Amino acid sequence: MFRIAARSGASHARRALGRRAFGSKAQPPSTARNIVWAAGTLTLGGLGYLYVTDASAGVHKYVTTPLMRLLDAETAHDLAVFSLKHGLHPVDRKDDDALLEVTLWGKRVSNPIGLAAGFDKNAEAVDALFDLGFGSVEVGSVTPSAQAGNPKPRLFRVDETGTTINRMGLNNDGVDVCGDRLRSRFWRLVAAQSQQKGETVAALA
Repeated sequence: MFRIAARSGASHARRALGRRAFGSKAQPPSTARNIVWAAGTLTLGGLGYLYVTDASAGVHKYVTTPLMRLLDAETAHDLAVFSLKHGLHPVDRKDDDALLEVTLWGKRVSNPIGLAAGFDKNAEAVDALFDLGFGSVEVGSVTPSAQAGNPKPRLFRVDETGTTINRMGLNNDGVDVCGDRLRSRFWRLVAAQSQQKGETVAALA
């Protein structure tokens, strides 16, 4: 009899707890807590963006480059140019030290490190390459008419020496197309500079 009564009491207690649990209303989230979470998320996201888009960040040496090396050499090159062309690249945010400044063909250059022809063959990513920190950028090589170059595969890595063998055969879009891209870039720069000075492009032309 005592055992039955004890069991009935336990069942009654469980039913009461169940009613209390299911009958209670969920507390609305705290406004202050939401603000803290949102501010923290935005702060971490902003810091992460600044880190990933910094050209000197270690992630590019220890993560991005090894991942690119999983691709064949020409695919990795094409992907790099595509990323630069569409703004998916890090930026060198530090100004060059004045001691690095040199004069080249009568023009002042912020540092003596330049990119030779062969990377941006078709003048597609000139500004992005300057954003990486190069003092000068050479495009091409460009031929009078567009040509496809040699059959693939034609770009090979030599891991033992850390070098690349280039047998691409001057594949490029031709002088007319590349020239149009450079002219378009020139007038964008003129327009940007004229806006800073309160002038118009028509007045400078």
